[in-house]
Amino acid sequence: MVAIAAVVGLIGAVGCGTADTGSAGRVVRLSFWSGYAGPVPEAFETIVAEFNADNPDVRVEMNFMPWDVFFGKLLPAYGSGGGPDLAAFDSTHLAQYAKKGVLAPVDDWFESDPASNVLVTAATEAVTYDDTKYAVPMTFSSLKLFYNRAMFVEAGLDPDRPPTTWDEWRNAMVKLTKDEDRDGTPEQHGMALPDHDAIPVWPILLWGNGGDVLEPDGSKSALTRPETIHAVRSWIDLVHKKKVSPVGLTGADADELFQTGKAAMTIAGPWVTTGLDGVDFDVAPVPSGPTRQATLGSTTSVALNAKVTPEKKQAAHRFLSYWVSEEAQENWMKGSGHPSIRVDQNALADNPFVAEFAADARIAQPLMPGVVEFDKIYNDVFESVIQDIGAGEVGVDEGLANAARRTDEILAGSR
Repeated sequence: MVAIAAVVGLIGAVGCGTADTGSAGRVVRLSFWSGYAGPVPEAFETIVAEFNADNPDVRVEMNFMPWDVFFGKLLPAYGSGGGPDLAAFDSTHLAQYAKKGVLAPVDDWFESDPASNVLVTAATEAVTYDDTKYAVPMTFSSLKLFYNRAMFVEAGLDPDRPPTTWDEWRNAMVKLTKDEDRDGTPEQHGMALPDHDAIPVWPILLWGNGGDVLEPDGSKSALTRPETIHAVRSWIDLVHKKKVSPVGLTGADADELFQTGKAAMTIAGPWVTTGLDGVDFDVAPVPSGPTRQATLGSTTSVALNAKVTPEKKQAAHRFLSYWVSEEAQENWMKGSGHPSIRVDQNALADNPFVAEFAADARIAQPLMPGVVEFDKIYNDVFESVIQDIGAGEVGVDEGLANAARRTDEILAGSR
Protein backbone atom coordinates (compact mmCIF):
# COMPACT_ATOMS: atom_id res chain seq x y z
CA MET A 1 0.00 0.00 0.00
CA VAL A 2 1.30 3.36 -0.98
CA ALA A 3 1.44 5.78 1.92
CA ILE A 4 -0.20 9.17 2.03
CA ALA A 5 2.14 12.08 1.85
CA ALA A 6 1.32 13.82 5.09
CA VAL A 7 0.10 13.11 8.57
CA VAL A 8 -3.56 13.85 8.96
CA GLY A 9 -5.46 14.23 12.23
CA LEU A 10 -9.21 14.01 12.62
CA ILE A 11 -9.25 16.37 15.55
CA GLY A 12 -5.67 17.60 15.48
CA ALA A 13 -2.26 16.23 16.14
CA VAL A 14 -2.35 13.26 18.48
CA GLY A 15 0.58 11.37 19.92
CA CYS A 16 1.14 8.42 22.16
CA GLY A 17 -0.93 7.98 25.23
CA THR A 18 -2.16 5.40 27.66
CA ALA A 19 -2.27 7.69 30.71
CA ASP A 20 -5.59 9.42 29.91
CA THR A 21 -7.67 7.09 32.02
CA GLY A 22 -11.00 8.88 31.98
CA SER A 23 -13.49 9.10 34.81
CA ALA A 24 -17.08 10.09 35.39
CA GLY A 25 -17.86 13.14 33.29
CA ARG A 26 -14.60 12.94 31.34
CA VAL A 27 -14.00 11.90 27.77
CA VAL A 28 -11.85 8.81 27.23
CA ARG A 29 -9.48 9.62 24.38
CA LEU A 30 -8.11 6.82 22.22
CA SER A 31 -5.14 7.55 19.99
CA PHE A 32 -5.28 5.53 16.77
CA TRP A 33 -2.36 5.20 14.33
CA SER A 34 -2.34 3.85 10.81
CA GLY A 35 -1.16 4.54 7.28
CA TYR A 36 -3.38 4.38 4.22
CA ALA A 37 -3.74 5.86 0.76
CA GLY A 38 -6.45 6.54 -1.79
CA PRO A 39 -10.06 6.80 -0.57
CA VAL A 40 -9.40 4.77 2.59
CA PRO A 41 -8.42 7.58 5.02
CA GLU A 42 -11.58 9.54 4.20
CA ALA A 43 -13.77 6.46 4.67
CA PHE A 44 -11.94 5.71 7.93
CA GLU A 45 -12.47 9.23 9.22
CA THR A 46 -16.17 9.19 8.33
CA ILE A 47 -16.77 6.06 10.40
CA VAL A 48 -14.67 7.36 13.29
CA ALA A 49 -16.59 10.66 13.25
CA GLU A 50 -19.90 8.79 13.36
CA PHE A 51 -18.71 6.70 16.31
CA ASN A 52 -17.52 9.81 18.15
CA ALA A 53 -20.86 11.53 17.55
CA ASP A 54 -22.80 8.52 18.88
CA ASN A 55 -20.45 8.07 21.85
CA PRO A 56 -19.78 11.50 23.39
CA ASP A 57 -17.86 9.95 26.30
CA VAL A 58 -15.25 8.48 23.92
CA ARG A 59 -13.05 10.29 21.41
CA VAL A 60 -11.11 8.24 18.85
CA GLU A 61 -8.36 10.43 17.39
CA MET A 62 -6.93 9.25 14.07
CA ASN A 63 -3.33 9.79 13.07
CA PHE A 64 -2.45 8.71 9.53
CA MET A 65 1.17 8.60 8.45
CA PRO A 66 3.23 6.96 5.69
CA TRP A 67 3.66 3.24 6.30
CA ASP A 68 7.44 3.47 6.62
CA VAL A 69 7.04 6.20 9.26
CA PHE A 70 4.34 4.14 10.98
CA PHE A 71 6.48 1.03 11.33
CA GLY A 72 9.54 3.07 12.21
CA LYS A 73 7.74 4.70 15.11
CA LEU A 74 5.44 1.95 16.39
CA LEU A 75 7.77 -0.44 18.23
CA PRO A 76 9.96 2.30 19.77
CA ALA A 77 6.81 4.02 21.01
CA TYR A 78 5.55 0.78 22.55
CA GLY A 79 8.96 0.11 24.06
CA SER A 80 9.10 3.51 25.74
CA GLY A 81 5.87 2.77 27.60
CA GLY A 82 3.68 4.82 25.29
CA GLY A 83 2.52 4.08 21.79
CA PRO A 84 -0.98 4.48 20.37
CA ASP A 85 -3.94 2.95 22.15
CA LEU A 86 -5.06 1.44 18.85
CA ALA A 87 -2.99 0.62 15.77
CA ALA A 88 -4.18 -0.72 12.42
CA PHE A 89 -1.71 -2.57 10.19
CA ASP A 90 -1.40 -5.56 7.91
CA SER A 91 -1.90 -8.74 9.90
CA THR A 92 1.33 -10.25 8.57
CA HIS A 93 3.14 -8.03 11.10
CA LEU A 94 0.98 -9.05 14.05
CA ALA A 95 2.97 -12.06 15.29
CA GLN A 96 6.21 -10.12 15.78
CA TYR A 97 4.45 -7.52 17.94
CA ALA A 98 2.45 -10.12 19.87
CA LYS A 99 5.62 -12.07 20.68
CA LYS A 100 7.21 -8.91 22.12
CA GLY A 101 4.27 -8.51 24.50
CA VAL A 102 3.21 -5.07 23.31
CA LEU A 103 -0.31 -6.06 22.20
CA ALA A 104 -3.26 -6.90 24.42
CA PRO A 105 -5.10 -10.19 23.77
CA VAL A 106 -8.64 -9.61 22.54
CA ASP A 107 -10.14 -13.06 23.00
CA ASP A 108 -12.55 -11.50 25.49
CA TRP A 109 -13.92 -9.21 22.77
CA PHE A 110 -14.44 -12.18 20.46
CA GLU A 111 -16.26 -14.03 23.23
CA SER A 112 -18.53 -11.12 24.13
CA ASP A 113 -19.53 -9.72 20.71
CA PRO A 114 -21.85 -11.93 18.60
CA ALA A 115 -20.65 -10.10 15.46
CA SER A 116 -17.33 -11.93 15.81
CA ASN A 117 -19.13 -15.03 14.53
CA VAL A 118 -19.82 -13.46 11.12
CA LEU A 119 -16.32 -12.15 10.41
CA VAL A 120 -14.41 -13.61 7.45
CA THR A 121 -12.74 -16.81 8.65
CA ALA A 122 -9.43 -16.18 6.90
CA ALA A 123 -9.29 -12.76 8.55
CA THR A 124 -9.77 -14.15 12.07
CA GLU A 125 -7.09 -16.76 11.37
CA ALA A 126 -4.73 -13.96 10.40
CA VAL A 127 -5.04 -12.23 13.80
CA THR A 128 -4.22 -15.37 15.78
CA TYR A 129 -0.80 -15.99 17.29
CA ASP A 130 0.03 -18.91 19.58
CA ASP A 131 -3.69 -19.79 19.86
CA THR A 132 -4.54 -16.27 21.07
CA LYS A 133 -6.20 -13.46 19.14
CA TYR A 134 -4.26 -10.21 19.37
CA ALA A 135 -6.33 -8.01 17.08
CA VAL A 136 -9.73 -7.63 15.48
CA PRO A 137 -9.90 -7.80 11.67
CA MET A 138 -10.73 -4.38 10.24
CA THR A 139 -10.56 -5.00 6.52
CA PHE A 140 -10.31 -8.05 4.31
CA SER A 141 -9.53 -8.04 0.60
CA SER A 142 -9.04 -10.95 -1.75
CA LEU A 143 -7.00 -10.65 -4.92
CA LYS A 144 -8.63 -11.22 -8.29
CA LEU A 145 -7.64 -11.50 -11.91
CA PHE A 146 -8.06 -8.16 -13.71
CA TYR A 147 -8.39 -8.42 -17.49
CA ASN A 148 -8.83 -5.98 -20.37
CA ARG A 149 -12.05 -6.82 -22.21
CA ALA A 150 -11.13 -4.95 -25.40
CA MET A 151 -7.82 -6.78 -25.65
CA PHE A 152 -9.62 -10.08 -25.18
CA VAL A 153 -11.93 -9.29 -28.11
CA GLU A 154 -9.00 -8.25 -30.30
CA ALA A 155 -7.22 -11.54 -29.54
CA GLY A 156 -10.33 -13.58 -30.35
CA LEU A 157 -11.08 -14.39 -26.72
CA ASP A 158 -14.54 -14.13 -25.19
CA PRO A 159 -14.49 -11.34 -22.57
CA ASP A 160 -17.57 -12.84 -20.93
CA ARG A 161 -15.72 -16.12 -20.39
CA PRO A 162 -12.43 -15.32 -18.66
CA PRO A 163 -10.04 -18.22 -18.03
CA THR A 164 -10.99 -20.57 -15.21
CA THR A 165 -8.05 -23.02 -15.29
CA TRP A 166 -4.29 -22.59 -15.50
CA ASP A 167 -4.26 -24.08 -19.03
CA GLU A 168 -6.86 -21.57 -20.22
CA TRP A 169 -5.06 -18.76 -18.43
CA ARG A 170 -1.66 -19.56 -19.90
CA ASN A 171 -3.09 -19.95 -23.40
CA ALA A 172 -4.77 -16.56 -23.05
CA MET A 173 -1.48 -14.97 -21.90
CA VAL A 174 0.31 -16.28 -24.97
CA LYS A 175 -2.44 -15.10 -27.33
CA LEU A 176 -2.44 -11.66 -25.73
CA THR A 177 1.33 -11.20 -25.95
CA LYS A 178 2.40 -9.23 -29.05
CA ASP A 179 5.91 -8.70 -30.39
CA GLU A 180 5.05 -7.14 -33.72
CA ASP A 181 8.57 -6.04 -34.64
CA ARG A 182 10.00 -9.39 -33.49
CA ASP A 183 12.80 -7.79 -31.51
CA GLY A 184 12.27 -10.09 -28.52
CA THR A 185 10.58 -7.41 -26.42
CA PRO A 186 6.80 -7.52 -26.72
CA GLU A 187 4.93 -4.27 -27.12
CA GLN A 188 1.99 -5.89 -25.32
CA HIS A 189 2.21 -8.52 -22.61
CA GLY A 190 -0.45 -11.02 -21.75
CA MET A 191 0.24 -10.61 -18.04
CA ALA A 192 1.87 -8.20 -15.61
CA LEU A 193 3.34 -10.45 -12.91
CA PRO A 194 5.17 -8.53 -10.16
CA ASP A 195 7.97 -10.22 -8.24
CA HIS A 196 8.85 -7.66 -5.53
CA ASP A 197 7.57 -4.62 -3.64
CA ALA A 198 4.06 -5.83 -4.32
CA ILE A 199 1.17 -7.46 -2.57
CA PRO A 200 2.07 -11.19 -2.62
CA VAL A 201 1.12 -12.79 -5.94
CA TRP A 202 3.65 -15.59 -6.35
CA PRO A 203 2.35 -17.55 -3.31
CA ILE A 204 -0.99 -17.84 -5.13
CA LEU A 205 0.81 -19.59 -7.97
CA LEU A 206 2.41 -21.99 -5.51
CA TRP A 207 -0.89 -22.75 -3.76
CA GLY A 208 -2.66 -23.58 -7.03
CA ASN A 209 -0.13 -26.35 -7.64
CA GLY A 210 -0.16 -27.65 -4.05
CA GLY A 211 3.04 -25.87 -3.04
CA ASP A 212 3.73 -23.18 -0.45
CA VAL A 213 6.40 -21.03 1.16
CA LEU A 214 6.15 -22.87 4.51
CA GLU A 215 4.76 -26.19 5.63
CA PRO A 216 1.22 -25.97 7.11
CA ASP A 217 2.44 -25.84 10.72
CA GLY A 218 4.93 -23.07 9.89
CA SER A 219 7.83 -25.08 11.28
CA LYS A 220 9.97 -25.35 8.14
CA SER A 221 10.30 -24.33 4.53
CA ALA A 222 8.16 -25.88 1.80
CA LEU A 223 10.26 -24.40 -1.00
CA THR A 224 11.91 -27.70 -1.95
CA ARG A 225 8.67 -29.65 -2.15
CA PRO A 226 8.13 -31.01 -5.70
CA GLU A 227 4.84 -29.10 -5.99
CA THR A 228 6.56 -25.79 -5.19
CA ILE A 229 9.50 -26.41 -7.53
CA HIS A 230 7.18 -27.43 -10.37
CA ALA A 231 5.01 -24.35 -9.90
CA VAL A 232 7.96 -21.95 -9.97
CA ARG A 233 9.58 -23.67 -12.95
CA SER A 234 6.38 -23.73 -15.03
CA TRP A 235 5.65 -20.04 -14.48
CA ILE A 236 9.26 -18.94 -14.97
CA ASP A 237 9.40 -20.94 -18.22
CA LEU A 238 6.26 -19.17 -19.41
CA VAL A 239 7.80 -15.78 -18.63
CA HIS A 240 11.21 -16.59 -20.15
CA LYS A 241 10.15 -18.57 -23.22
CA LYS A 242 6.84 -16.93 -24.13
CA LYS A 243 7.60 -13.43 -22.78
CA VAL A 244 4.10 -13.21 -21.31
CA SER A 245 5.27 -10.76 -18.61
CA PRO A 246 8.30 -8.56 -18.09
CA VAL A 247 10.59 -9.61 -15.24
CA GLY A 248 11.57 -7.45 -12.29
CA LEU A 249 8.20 -5.74 -11.91
CA THR A 250 7.12 -4.01 -8.71
CA GLY A 251 3.45 -3.88 -7.82
CA ALA A 252 3.28 -0.29 -9.04
CA ASP A 253 4.92 -1.31 -12.34
CA ALA A 254 2.36 -4.07 -12.87
CA ASP A 255 -0.55 -1.75 -12.12
CA GLU A 256 0.80 0.83 -14.57
CA LEU A 257 1.24 -1.70 -17.37
CA PHE A 258 -2.37 -2.75 -16.97
CA GLN A 259 -3.64 0.82 -16.64
CA THR A 260 -1.84 1.92 -19.82
CA GLY A 261 -2.89 -1.04 -21.95
CA LYS A 262 0.56 -2.61 -22.14
CA ALA A 263 -0.54 -5.73 -20.26
CA ALA A 264 -3.84 -7.50 -20.75
CA MET A 265 -4.06 -9.11 -17.31
CA THR A 266 -2.77 -8.73 -13.78
CA ILE A 267 -3.63 -9.83 -10.25
CA ALA A 268 -4.62 -7.10 -7.82
CA GLY A 269 -7.01 -5.98 -5.12
CA PRO A 270 -10.07 -3.70 -5.01
CA TRP A 271 -7.99 -0.54 -4.58
CA VAL A 272 -6.95 -0.80 -8.24
CA THR A 273 -10.54 -0.46 -9.50
CA THR A 274 -10.57 3.25 -8.63
CA GLY A 275 -7.62 4.03 -10.92
CA LEU A 276 -8.83 2.49 -14.17
CA ASP A 277 -10.82 5.31 -15.75
CA GLY A 278 -11.03 4.75 -19.49
CA VAL A 279 -9.96 1.09 -19.27
CA ASP A 280 -12.52 -1.48 -20.42
CA PHE A 281 -11.78 -3.99 -17.69
CA ASP A 282 -13.44 -6.69 -15.67
CA VAL A 283 -12.43 -8.98 -12.82
CA ALA A 284 -12.64 -12.73 -12.30
CA PRO A 285 -11.48 -15.27 -9.73
CA VAL A 286 -7.86 -16.33 -10.03
CA PRO A 287 -8.01 -19.44 -12.25
CA SER A 288 -7.84 -22.83 -10.61
CA GLY A 289 -4.48 -24.58 -10.59
CA PRO A 290 -3.91 -28.32 -11.11
CA THR A 291 -4.40 -28.94 -7.37
CA ARG A 292 -6.84 -26.27 -6.22
CA GLN A 293 -8.17 -22.76 -6.63
CA ALA A 294 -6.73 -20.22 -4.22
CA THR A 295 -6.07 -16.55 -3.78
CA LEU A 296 -4.55 -14.30 -1.16
CA GLY A 297 -6.70 -12.88 1.59
CA SER A 298 -5.12 -9.65 2.82
CA THR A 299 -6.22 -8.50 6.27
CA THR A 300 -5.69 -5.22 8.06
CA SER A 301 -6.25 -5.63 11.77
CA VAL A 302 -6.63 -3.22 14.67
CA ALA A 303 -4.59 -4.05 17.77
CA LEU A 304 -4.86 -2.75 21.30
CA ASN A 305 -1.87 -1.50 23.29
CA ALA A 306 -1.00 -3.98 26.06
CA LYS A 307 -0.67 -1.10 28.56
CA VAL A 308 -4.07 0.53 28.11
CA THR A 309 -6.07 1.22 31.25
CA PRO A 310 -9.32 -0.66 31.95
CA GLU A 311 -11.30 2.45 30.96
CA LYS A 312 -9.53 2.67 27.63
CA LYS A 313 -9.90 -1.04 27.02
CA GLN A 314 -13.65 -0.80 27.54
CA ALA A 315 -13.87 2.21 25.23
CA ALA A 316 -11.74 0.47 22.61
CA HIS A 317 -13.98 -2.60 22.70
CA ARG A 318 -16.97 -0.35 22.06
CA PHE A 319 -15.23 1.11 19.02
CA LEU A 320 -14.30 -2.35 17.72
CA SER A 321 -17.92 -3.45 18.02
CA TYR A 322 -19.03 -0.36 16.15
CA TRP A 323 -16.51 -0.95 13.38
CA VAL A 324 -17.83 -4.46 12.63
CA SER A 325 -21.47 -3.37 12.86
CA GLU A 326 -23.64 -3.48 9.75
CA GLU A 327 -23.98 0.31 9.74
CA ALA A 328 -20.24 0.97 9.82
CA GLN A 329 -19.48 -1.74 7.28
CA GLU A 330 -22.06 -0.31 4.88
CA ASN A 331 -20.26 3.03 5.07
CA TRP A 332 -16.90 1.32 4.72
CA MET A 333 -17.94 -0.40 1.48
CA LYS A 334 -19.38 2.82 0.06
CA GLY A 335 -16.43 4.98 1.01
CA SER A 336 -13.49 2.69 0.28
CA GLY A 337 -14.71 0.28 -2.37
CA HIS A 338 -13.43 -2.58 -0.23
CA PRO A 339 -15.60 -5.55 0.83
CA SER A 340 -17.11 -5.79 4.27
CA ILE A 341 -15.29 -7.70 6.98
CA ARG A 342 -18.61 -9.50 7.53
CA VAL A 343 -19.61 -12.55 5.48
CA ASP A 344 -23.31 -11.68 5.77
CA GLN A 345 -23.06 -8.22 4.20
CA ASN A 346 -21.36 -7.60 0.91
CA ALA A 347 -23.81 -6.32 -1.70
CA LEU A 348 -23.48 -2.70 -2.81
CA ALA A 349 -25.80 -1.57 -5.59
CA ASP A 350 -23.61 1.22 -6.98
CA ASN A 351 -20.34 -0.78 -6.88
CA PRO A 352 -20.68 -4.36 -8.14
CA PHE A 353 -16.96 -4.98 -7.63
CA VAL A 354 -17.47 -5.04 -3.84
CA ALA A 355 -19.53 -8.23 -4.13
CA GLU A 356 -17.08 -9.66 -6.67
CA PHE A 357 -14.15 -9.34 -4.29
CA ALA A 358 -16.18 -10.51 -1.31
CA ALA A 359 -17.22 -13.67 -3.12
CA ASP A 360 -13.63 -14.86 -3.28
CA ALA A 361 -13.36 -15.07 0.50
CA ARG A 362 -14.32 -18.72 -0.06
CA ILE A 363 -10.98 -19.44 -1.77
CA ALA A 364 -8.84 -16.86 0.05
CA GLN A 365 -6.21 -17.67 2.62
CA PRO A 366 -3.73 -15.63 4.65
CA LEU A 367 -0.02 -15.86 3.94
CA MET A 368 2.06 -17.39 6.74
CA PRO A 369 -0.28 -16.39 9.60
CA GLY A 370 1.34 -16.30 13.04
CA VAL A 371 4.90 -16.34 11.67
CA VAL A 372 7.03 -13.94 13.71
CA GLU A 373 9.75 -13.52 11.08
CA PHE A 374 7.36 -12.91 8.20
CA ASP A 375 9.32 -9.95 6.79
CA LYS A 376 12.65 -11.78 6.75
CA ILE A 377 11.21 -14.93 5.21
CA TYR A 378 8.96 -13.34 2.64
CA ASN A 379 10.70 -10.09 1.70
CA ASP A 380 14.36 -10.98 2.24
CA VAL A 381 14.30 -14.62 1.16
CA PHE A 382 11.28 -15.57 -0.95
CA GLU A 383 10.86 -12.38 -2.98
CA SER A 384 14.63 -12.19 -3.48
CA VAL A 385 14.93 -15.70 -4.85
CA ILE A 386 11.96 -15.24 -7.19
CA GLN A 387 13.62 -12.07 -8.49
CA ASP A 388 16.96 -13.85 -8.95
CA ILE A 389 15.34 -16.80 -10.75
CA GLY A 390 13.33 -14.45 -12.95
CA ALA A 391 16.46 -12.48 -13.84
CA GLY A 392 18.29 -15.71 -14.75
CA GLU A 393 20.88 -15.23 -12.03
CA VAL A 394 20.21 -18.65 -10.48
CA GLY A 395 18.39 -21.82 -11.52
CA VAL A 396 15.06 -22.87 -10.03
CA ASP A 397 16.36 -25.89 -8.08
CA GLU A 398 19.48 -24.19 -6.75
CA GLY A 399 17.69 -20.96 -5.90
CA LEU A 400 14.85 -22.63 -4.03
CA ALA A 401 17.22 -24.97 -2.18
CA ASN A 402 19.28 -22.01 -0.96
CA ALA A 403 16.14 -20.12 -0.01
CA ALA A 404 14.83 -23.14 1.89
CA ARG A 405 18.03 -23.36 3.94
CA ARG A 406 17.91 -19.66 4.79
CA THR A 407 14.23 -19.92 5.71
CA ASP A 408 14.86 -22.85 8.05
CA GLU A 409 17.72 -20.96 9.70
CA ILE A 410 15.46 -17.96 10.30
CA LEU A 411 12.71 -20.15 11.73
CA ALA A 412 15.17 -21.95 14.03
CA GLY A 413 16.52 -18.65 15.29
CA SER A 414 13.07 -17.30 16.13
CA ARG A 415 12.06 -20.18 18.40
